[in-house]
Amino acid sequence: MLAPALAAQATQAVLAHPIFPLGLTLAAYAAGTWLHRRAGQSPFFHPLILAVAIVIVALKAIGMPYATYFEGTRFLHWMLGPAIVALAIPLYGELTQLKARWRSTLAALLVGSVVATGSAVLVAWSLGGSQSLLLALSTKSVTTALATVLAHEIGSNPAIAATIVLVTGLLGAVVGPWLFARLRPGDDAALGTALGTCAHAIGTSRAIQLSEACGAFAALSMGLNGLLTALVLPALMKWLQG
Repeated sequence: MLAPALAAQATQAVLAHPIFPLGLTLAAYAAGTWLHRRAGQSPFFHPLILAVAIVIVALKAIGMPYATYFEGTRFLHWMLGPAIVALAIPLYGELTQLKARWRSTLAALLVGSVVATGSAVLVAWSLGGSQSLLLALSTKSVTTALATVLAHEIGSNPAIAATIVLVTGLLGAVVGPWLFARLRPGDDAALGTALGTCAHAIGTSRAIQLSEACGAFAALSMGLNGLLTALVLPALMKWLQG
């Protein structure tokens, strides 16, 4: 009787430890990466998709509130800043190609930013989506951190905005390379621009896995699209609201 009681106490101590959510996240991603490799690196078994699913199942199983989990993973959120800054490395490595294609890249960025956001909002509006959903969709192609801040500014729900951003990134990372392989095979610059503009950080991480050129164009497009959205969207919302 003593051994099961001690085991239960040890389990509760591990689950209650502040670092447990961080360990769970890292273990889930490691498991997702292993399964991704076992599946022949199929985009439909993306490590992030698998890691999210594993974490959701684990939190449900142990009954841990999301607020507790989020508090325990703050270090990962803090690391997003240095990780984004580190994207300057592939940018510097592909500086010559970036200079040679800056006009076409900028044009694609502007068109892609407007179409990616506008089409999603238009479809949701035509299907009778609520105002909160339409506002959340307007932040779909920027990073989660930026989307939550913008959601506060324009009066949307930050949780819904963050969820939409995550789904957008996952779909872009999975479908984008597959689609481009059939439309413009071999054009890593175009693929990177599309992934960075439409699928933000998740798409950029996928682009970096594909090639240095793809990662460089994705990093540039992600940063410029985030800056453009942050500057234009709040002003546009104020103008529309009178």
